[in-house]
Amino acid sequence: MHLLRRVKVVADACQVVRPVGVAVVAIAFVACVMTITGAHATSLVLGVIIALIAGVLVFQVRRAVSELSGKADLLKKASREAERHYVDVLRRIVRFVEARNRFRCGHSERVARISAEMARKFGFDEKRVAQIELAGHLHDIGLLAVHEKVLSDRGLFGPEDFRDVRKHPVVAHEILRPLESLSDILPAIRHHHERMNGTGYPDGLVGEQIPLEARIFAVADAYDAMTHDRPHRYAVAPAQAVAELRRCTPDGYDADCVRVLAEVVNVPLMQAKPAPIDEALAAAR
Repeated sequence: MHLLRRVKVVADACQVVRPVGVAVVAIAFVACVMTITGAHATSLVLGVIIALIAGVLVFQVRRAVSELSGKADLLKKASREAERHYVDVLRRIVRFVEARNRFRCGHSERVARISAEMARKFGFDEKRVAQIELAGHLHDIGLLAVHEKVLSDRGLFGPEDFRDVRKHPVVAHEILRPLESLSDILPAIRHHHERMNGTGYPDGLVGEQIPLEARIFAVADAYDAMTHDRPHRYAVAPAQAVAELRRCTPDGYDADCVRVLAEVVNVPLMQAKPAPIDEALAAAR
């Protein structure tokens, strides 16, 4: 199959090269004849011939390029269609995996919605908002590499379990790497568990080194985790979750992202009172 594909590419390229080669040979021949004869009338005739050859050359090249362009458009369309199906499959996988665990059911959809609303308030254009929303749906797909028992365990993570969980942003990054539509937002998926003071993972980025989209995901992810039951604790009220996120700024979370989140979930920052959530433990997972 690979050999046939290479042969086809060579054949397509020949459509452009052939008329160019023929024209070059013809012009070289005409030029030689003009040099030998030196006759003005003959030169005029040969000049007309050169002009005709040049016209045919331009026509042939344009036609060949147009055909190749049409094939390229078909390939791009097929590629986009294949990517759309790939994304659809991945989203179904995420929904299926989350549906198996009542503590995580619907988590990615809620993170996607909150992140998209936050992105709009930050002034992102709709194309970027759509990318962020899609990335929100898929940001935790790397948890497929984490043993189900670890995610459903009612006890706190042990050191080995936590090392296993810390891999999931990198796994998600690798799974989603083939998607051209997410290529420029992949860093946000990789770094959505980074913290502003450099204590996050996987790369220990600090402050502005963390992409804004990743800081948005971090806050949306933490908020949703705290406002829904987890194996080791019960959910808290939205105001309490916002207050805890605010308490964890600027060391843990971006203060602007927390402020925008408060606007999205309609919780006035000044009325939010911290609750003893052990510094948003669930969000750090």
